[in-house]
Amino acid sequence: MKPSVIKIPCSFLRIGITAFLCALIQLNPTAVLAQQNGHDHECSAVKARAGGSWMSATRLQRANRGSDNYDIHYYVIDLEVSNTSTSLGGKVRFDAKVISAEMDTFWFELNDNNTIDSIRINGQRMTTFSRLNHVVRVPLLSALPTQANVSLEVWYSAVPTSSGFFSGVSNAQSPTWGAQVTWTLSEPFGAIDWLPCKQDLWDKIDSVDFFGTTLNPNKVASNGILTQVLPLTGNKTRFHWRTRLPQAFYLIAFSVTDYVEYLTYANPAALAPDSILVQHWVYNRTNSSNQTTLNFWRPNMDATDDMIERFSTIWGLYPFWQEKYGHMMAPLGGGMEHQTMSTMGTFSQDLTSHELAHQWFGDLVTCASWSDIWINEGFASYGEYLYREMAFGRANADGWMTNTQNSGRQPTGSVYVPAGSGVNRIFSSNLTYKKAAAVIHMLRWEIGNDSLFYAALRHFLSLKAHDVSTTNDFRSIVESFTQVPLSNFVQEWIYGEGFPSYTIRWNQVDSTIYVWPDQTTTSINTPFFSTTLPIQITSGGTTRMLRVDPSAGISRFNVGSSPVTAVTLDPGNLLLKGSSSVQRLNTLGTSIESSEEELLRIYPNPADDFVRVKGLEGAFNWSLCSPHGQNIRRGRVENEGEIIDVSQMPSGLYLLKCEPLNGNPQIGRLLIVHP
Repeated sequence: MKPSVIKIPCSFLRIGITAFLCALIQLNPTAVLAQQNGHDHECSAVKARAGGSWMSATRLQRANRGSDNYDIHYYVIDLEVSNTSTSLGGKVRFDAKVISAEMDTFWFELNDNNTIDSIRINGQRMTTFSRLNHVVRVPLLSALPTQANVSLEVWYSAVPTSSGFFSGVSNAQSPTWGAQVTWTLSEPFGAIDWLPCKQDLWDKIDSVDFFGTTLNPNKVASNGILTQVLPLTGNKTRFHWRTRLPQAFYLIAFSVTDYVEYLTYANPAALAPDSILVQHWVYNRTNSSNQTTLNFWRPNMDATDDMIERFSTIWGLYPFWQEKYGHMMAPLGGGMEHQTMSTMGTFSQDLTSHELAHQWFGDLVTCASWSDIWINEGFASYGEYLYREMAFGRANADGWMTNTQNSGRQPTGSVYVPAGSGVNRIFSSNLTYKKAAAVIHMLRWEIGNDSLFYAALRHFLSLKAHDVSTTNDFRSIVESFTQVPLSNFVQEWIYGEGFPSYTIRWNQVDSTIYVWPDQTTTSINTPFFSTTLPIQITSGGTTRMLRVDPSAGISRFNVGSSPVTAVTLDPGNLLLKGSSSVQRLNTLGTSIESSEEELLRIYPNPADDFVRVKGLEGAFNWSLCSPHGQNIRRGRVENEGEIIDVSQMPSGLYLLKCEPLNGNPQIGRLLIVHP
């Protein structure tokens, strides 16, 4: 079921809400907007759109956790916060629905350092609960049946300890501007430091009302639309933010300091004549050169509108256009893609485009596990490349890609994060960000058509909107849409390790060019990469790009009678590869290895554990050779169809040479691939 969406014209946002609130905030408001007490779940049925994957039996069996007995629909977070300390306190309520057969214990996660004052479930105070390893277990007075509604309310206080970039709550002073700021960053495991929650990527929250109370002149920023600014006694103000679009638990956030607001508007073609509010909250400070934070960063922030418009053309309309996109500054080293309101340390071009790209990849569609985090970070990093390409040209973007490939070649390990990995491995700069972006660039080449590539990504985002995706989900959807086989590509580049280096041998015989690629790899775990190779030839003063399959052995192309004067591997630097060479081999195309037809049939091919040969009569001797002809293993077959065991051979490309007792030798190509 597709949720109903009520489109609010931006003219109303500008005049009726945002501009008015902007004036209230700037003037230390005394006016109060009417509070909307109710909440409606426009998107509560979104999870069912993907066939119920959010609470599938597979997921429940995999997780096997008490909190998988319920699905969260709605949060009310009402906290008192300060810009001088990580201390906070207040009340959190979340409404949920029982999804197990019955539930006799309600449990949620909250760091043991937080003090719980009281707990109510369905309005009734619970006097008994236990805490162990940041899990709070509350025995119910009576078991709740499946589909029963359950509402948890927790009154608590906390003094979270900041422990670096991934702290749940941090407090610091900007070394450049002097602003003292408190902010949250819950990804991947920090939400429990400040928020009673269920840290489950599969269970997106349909809607949230966030209330932040602080001392003047501070302002509290958060997700969604600012609907109320309420002056209170004691020189305090209460800020009410609300979002009615599903979001993952770690994307809920706030920050607090003395902000100044700056509004711009993006105008993507798909939304014409309407526009999208872009809401920047930056420090109300002046540097040593007497320049305000706003004026210093204004040109960079203005580029956000252009980024939204350009990304909307290739990935589909900015997914949270009904609410806004925005930035809230904090002195962190980088940024964090909190849904509709990214937390930003600076506004450099690449950082801004990266966090914005996350709104599609990470926020709209979220990785199903931290092992699949490349879907979030790889595409956000590739967003940096794409914005450069669209706004400043291919040469500018290719310089970025060269640096990215250099980083992606540094470590060992896979883009896919092994289960149970720590934070540093999950967010490996070289693997999760850089190598993943380089792999996506290669995927674009492998698909071979930009229109099809972007259409496939839009299709993926549409099918998985407000849901989660595994790596195999992504492969299956893109493969089905493009009809380009991607199993080997994903196995080698996402689950596999390392990268290849190539030696390209070629020769021209009459009007045919023979191309024979050979490769070595940096990891024994991935002995062969099947990515097609872009090889450019120059002939008769013109250039032509060949797409060469490295698993095909020797490839042949008709190039006409003009002599080929140059052969270049990957002139556009599309591939993640090591040092490679191109050589002319004058005998290529004149020997048995390059005969036009092979009478030998080898099956199955690719093979895992065994092969058979058809096309020879009687017994024959066989030898398995490297692509260069080096003998690796020998044997004898007495009858056609007899098994040749290759189960102990490393994955890779081989030549299988068969020599009948009476007859000419036959050679065939064999690709061995072990899962």
